[in-house]
Amino acid sequence: MNSKLIWLDKFKEKSIIDLVKLLLFFFIIFTFSLNLFYKISLNGAYVHGLLIDYLIPKIYLAEFFLIPFLAIEMSQLKKVKLSTYFCLLVLLLLIRQLLSQNALAAFTHLLHFTEILFFFSIVKHDPIFKTKMAEKFSLGAMFCVLLFQSLLAIYQFIFQQSFLTYKFFGETNLRDFANISKAQFFFGEKILPYGTLSHPNILAGLVVILSILIIGKIKGCKKTQIILILNALLIIFLTQSLTALLTLGLYFIYRLLDRIKNKKLLVVTIYYFFIIFLPYLLSRGATLGLDSDSINRRVALNQASLEMFKENMTLGVGINNFTLKLEKYSGGSINNEAVRFVQPVHNLLFLIFSEGGLLLFVVLFLLIRLAKIDSFYSKSMILLAIASLDHYLLTQFSGLSLLALFYLFI
Repeated sequence: MNSKLIWLDKFKEKSIIDLVKLLLFFFIIFTFSLNLFYKISLNGAYVHGLLIDYLIPKIYLAEFFLIPFLAIEMSQLKKVKLSTYFCLLVLLLLIRQLLSQNALAAFTHLLHFTEILFFFSIVKHDPIFKTKMAEKFSLGAMFCVLLFQSLLAIYQFIFQQSFLTYKFFGETNLRDFANISKAQFFFGEKILPYGTLSHPNILAGLVVILSILIIGKIKGCKKTQIILILNALLIIFLTQSLTALLTLGLYFIYRLLDRIKNKKLLVVTIYYFFIIFLPYLLSRGATLGLDSDSINRRVALNQASLEMFKENMTLGVGINNFTLKLEKYSGGSINNEAVRFVQPVHNLLFLIFSEGGLLLFVVLFLLIRLAKIDSFYSKSMILLAIASLDHYLLTQFSGLSLLALFYLFI
């Protein structure tokens, strides 16, 4: 019998609840990259007259699929056993967010993080998502996202405009020249493509990470793997994303780990470079007078985050409140720019310590242990470039979703 017919018969054999789960699962993956959201309130989202997107509490399109999915799977969440000690820490973290300067922004971002965490836990524990059918759903959804975002990015680069307005796909208005990223190519200055995300770096990171996950699922299809890598390199070129290029390079190193004798030494060295040496290297680059806005801004944000941590070591300034406090701790290096650069620190470790202090660090460490991810540190090595040079894996709903998919399917 035709394999497609066999698969269709198996699909029909599933219960209605299982089919709903799988369909919601597909649409969660498909829609997480669409930057469509509803603004709950603009109160508290201004910093000295400047509207800060990160401080706007939002409801994303993907949550219309995610919340019903979580409601249906509530029984799976009851199976997760948490210690009293861990629950007390989480309660303390919640209270801290409610006492933040912008409590609504802090609480909604923590809520998004919790939703994605529950999604991760459900997919990891529910037997339905360990089946071949669920694998086909996840592979199909990731491939659809990859194809859609890549084609849209190519269109945006060629025609230097959005394909449709924000209301359709969540596209950034590429005609808003003042706030749009540009770069110099051989043939002149060009607007960088955004896809349906909020920055070219996020687009490139999404394409690279989804390509990595798909490659891992189609190990026998060499031609398709080569096409995926070439497509990832094309998007990296169009977006000029150094973090995405480094991520692809780290993935190739990860693939070679089993062939290297001193595997642990190599992994430790790479961690040391990105976590400790790279921030130092950036600060030295600024000191040596390298004329790069990107370097200077990252250094200023790093320094501000360290000052925040020194004054708020235990509890931090509040999740998603970094931008609200930035100009207080930046020493004038940020608000003296012609266009004020108010963004989260471009380093996930610095962001965790400055926004959540030691409390958030301990909670995340315990969550990692609870997740029981095989070869966690080796796999996480792939994300080190993004983690040490950007922030979107923790500050954007799309980034949190991408992080969950990475650890589910890598």
